[in-house]
Amino acid sequence: MAKIVSKLCLPAIAATALLSGCGASHDIEYSATGGGESGTGTVTYVDSSGETVTESVTFPWRKTVSVDEGVKVTLRVMPVPLTAKFGQLDIPLKVSCQISVGGDVKDSLPLHERLAECDTVSQ
Repeated sequence: MAKIVSKLCLPAIAATALLSGCGASHDIEYSATGGGESGTGTVTYVDSSGETVTESVTFPWRKTVSVDEGVKVTLRVMPVPLTAKFGQLDIPLKVSCQISVGGDVKDSLPLHERLAECDTVSQ
């Protein structure tokens, strides 16, 4: 009987293996830094369900989500506040962003004034 069950199960196992390659998902790691002394800001990114999410964060910040292959992912980073006071001067605060797919950096923007935006397609 065991041989009959294994013969019946093999096609099902093979079909499952083939189907798991369809609509493959990829781990996306978002990261952001910056924000001056307070080290705070907002990040807007695409989550696992494909929705755009905005969060208030403390830098450095990281988030990993899993998205389907071919999904465009974006990360937008802004410091809060946008500037810092030094005497009478308002100095723009800098932030950076980075998106990695499966451990490989796909887009990054190092320390940019007031806003950093990164994007890529998961593949």
